[in-house]
Amino acid sequence: MTITTAAANARAITVPRDLTVHYDPLSYADYDYPYDLFKRLRDAAPVFHNRERNLYVVSRYADVRAGLGDHERLSNKHGNDIDGTHDSYGDGMLVTLDPPRHTVLRSAIRRTFSAREILAKEDGLREFARHLLSELREDGGGDFAARFAVPMGIGTGMTLLGAPAEDNPAFSELLERSMVRIVGQLGVPADAAAANREAEEIIAQRFSERRAAIDAGAEATGKDAFTQILVAAHAGKVLPGEEDGLAHLVLSAGSDAPAALLTNCIAVLDKFPALQGFLRENPSMIPDFIEETLRYETPSQNLSRQTTQEIEIAGTVIPQDSRVMFLQASANRDERVYEDPDTFDLTRGFTPANRIMTFGEGAHACMGAPAARLVARVVLEELLPGPDFRIVGQPKRWTKQLVRGFEKLPIKFIS
Repeated sequence: MTITTAAANARAITVPRDLTVHYDPLSYADYDYPYDLFKRLRDAAPVFHNRERNLYVVSRYADVRAGLGDHERLSNKHGNDIDGTHDSYGDGMLVTLDPPRHTVLRSAIRRTFSAREILAKEDGLREFARHLLSELREDGGGDFAARFAVPMGIGTGMTLLGAPAEDNPAFSELLERSMVRIVGQLGVPADAAAANREAEEIIAQRFSERRAAIDAGAEATGKDAFTQILVAAHAGKVLPGEEDGLAHLVLSAGSDAPAALLTNCIAVLDKFPALQGFLRENPSMIPDFIEETLRYETPSQNLSRQTTQEIEIAGTVIPQDSRVMFLQASANRDERVYEDPDTFDLTRGFTPANRIMTFGEGAHACMGAPAARLVARVVLEELLPGPDFRIVGQPKRWTKQLVRGFEKLPIKFIS
């Protein structure tokens, strides 16, 4: 008697080799664990065309870096993502503009993001971090995302913006609502879009108050974004209709990336718990830990651009007016640049030649990078001297296509 097994049948069938060469940034797999997909793309399809989304996906470090630095052939006119987030923001959003207008508006808030101004915020951020941590420790733990990372991120954005501290609960709630997406579907849910509009209503009110104060004789020398934008508007560099959108960008740049980074730091410290004690004994290596976390668990997973002309990347010709996604998180795991990239290595060296792509490249490189690094350092310097912690319960990731972080991250301190 002959028994035909499933394996024998399979050998008689021609199986296409590209069945597992696929990437959809809106799929569950992208939120679950995308890094094996990224490696498959880098090896088999460095420029992958997702026909369903009509999207070209670029995955190798060299191509990602070159593409993000090419703002002339790869325009930002449709924003950074493919789900339409920035359609629900107001005018003045730098991420939907190209030079020269982009250059003018970016220069209007440059002082707010200068290294000196960012470092000047350290004491205030540290005090706020201690306050949030004391409440979390007093309860023995809790949802690190909702109770710490989001309000800490929002607090950072508000500090840069110049908004009053009492706005933190409202902006935190609005950030959480604005990050909601439906896995597998394009578009911004109605409530998420409404949250963006509500945030701009609060921003407009704060602008009105600051403008009235300056008109009444208050000094206009502050480096906060509200003041800098109003000064630039008075000089005719920022148009009245651009003020709220530009301020919203500052709030966003200083909030969601730091919040996602903080949750990712916690996840890494839970995954490799021996790091907690090591960093407690060697706090000088906290910046090294942060940089490797930015590479290993990239908060900003991808950035998208629109071609202004036909362009060739890695041997693939991409037509004019095509949507192209550059996978920063894949670039950060590219073995062509980083040795043993799937290993978390505190001793990994970074140079100008292999700097991480987490914050982009070129004219549109993220202005909030110094703030994100500072917040993470301050938080870890305050968190790690205390008891160890572990993730308990069931974490939940944000489902926003562009950001990889946690919407819910329950932790428990271990006495």
